[in-house]
Amino acid sequence: MREIVEPPRRGENVSVPTFGELDSALRELAEAREAAAVAPAATPALLEQLDRAIAVAARSEDLLSQAMKPIPKAGVVAYLGLLLKAYPNPGSQDAAIFGGFMRDDVMSLEPSFGAVEMACRRWRRKSKFLPAIAEMMLEVKVAKSELGGAAEFVIRLPRLRAECAAALSSS
Repeated sequence: MREIVEPPRRGENVSVPTFGELDSALRELAEAREAAAVAPAATPALLEQLDRAIAVAARSEDLLSQAMKPIPKAGVVAYLGLLLKAYPNPGSQDAAIFGGFMRDDVMSLEPSFGAVEMACRRWRRKSKFLPAIAEMMLEVKVAKSELGGAAEFVIRLPRLRAECAAALSSS
């Protein structure tokens, strides 16, 4: 029912990657990020957690990089089309108009592949009903923020680990 958000083009093959495998890595990175932020001082446990986070980041590097790529309009169309098709009784609203507005509003957020996929997957798993456009926009914003925070933390990880190791060796 991709045609709800945009008619398919002849010969167009839209690939829609999934990022479910990234969920556990994002959780572990978020836990390490929080631990580093609230730790009053360097501890061996914090150093160990940072080492685990570095290993997780290394294993997830390619998938996280793909999830952070800007999504083209065709990708948003594919994900939203699949989301809308997941609900057998979409109601009486004009589906093409609703889908078009949702597509345009989600695109206005300049999301990444991962943010749109994660938002759609999370919505399907938590709700029995189609999202309102504002609800989907919020889901995309949350996923975009989560991915951005993880990517920013991965960049800072080596420095944080070095600072923690230095503080432990000097004490």
